[in-house]
Amino acid sequence: MTLYETLFLVHPEKGPRMKEFIERFKKVIEGQGGTVSNVDEWGLRDLAYRIQKQGKGFYTLLQYRSSGRAVEELERNLRLTDGILRYLTVRADDEHNAAPAESVRGQSDEHRTPSPEGPTKSEPQA
Repeated sequence: MTLYETLFLVHPEKGPRMKEFIERFKKVIEGQGGTVSNVDEWGLRDLAYRIQKQGKGFYTLLQYRSSGRAVEELERNLRLTDGILRYLTVRADDEHNAAPAESVRGQSDEHRTPSPEGPTKSEPQA
């Protein structure tokens, strides 16, 4: 099972039905063998640009563990649901997988060990 995050944007007139949308999408994920770990409702926010003549929308973030098949089914349901303006699904890194990348990013250039192949394009050559 892989950790995924799906952010979806609901038409402002459909805002009162947010709980219904969330329950529907949770059932889709759980029906495919996934588990929803977190639902974060961000509420009504301004959009960066107009979508379907709307300047605002209700944002909701779903975090869940599932197979790729469940993601496909969720996105199919999001596409077919009237009132969903946009959605985006990303595969999130587990916290234990993200730790080594964070430690490398935190190092300054002076403290990095040179690669055995020699300098790369991003490293200055002496």
